[in-house]
Amino acid sequence: MKTNDRFQVTLPVGWEDRTVHYYMGPDDSGVQHALTLTIDHSAQGVNLQEYARERLDAALNTLQNVEILKDEGRELAGGRPAHECVYKWIPSDDRIIFRKLVFMMIDGTAYTFSADFSKKTIKTIGVEADRIIESFIPAGIEAV
Repeated sequence: MKTNDRFQVTLPVGWEDRTVHYYMGPDDSGVQHALTLTIDHSAQGVNLQEYARERLDAALNTLQNVEILKDEGRELAGGRPAHECVYKWIPSDDRIIFRKLVFMMIDGTAYTFSADFSKKTIKTIGVEADRIIESFIPAGIEAV
C-alpha cells in the first residue's frame, strides 16, 4: 500500500487546488504506461453522472477518429459508484490509443482516473490499473 506524501500549502485568493497525481507504470508494447488521478474539490452540488458527462463531452469533442467502446456506470469494490468510459482514439495512421477514464464522486469531491493503453495492454496492464483504482480510499474516508 502506498500513501501519498502529505504537505500543507497556503493559497491566496484566486488560487485553487486542482491536485493531479501521476503514477508511472511499465513500458510495454511501445507505450509508457501511467495512471493519473485528478482531484476536483469544486464539484459540490453536481452528481456523478452529470460530472462525468460534462468532462467526457468536453474531451471527446476535441478529438477526431474516436470510437466509444464503453460509457456506463459501474460499481467498484465495496459498492462505491463510478462512471467508466473507454474509447479508442486514432491520432495518426500509425498510432492507436485506448484510453480509460473512471470518475468517482465522494462527499462533493470528484476523482478522475485516466490511463492510456495499446490494444494488447488494455487487457494486461489495464487489469493492474483497475486494481489500483479499486484500492483507492481518500484520506478521511472509511473503506467500504
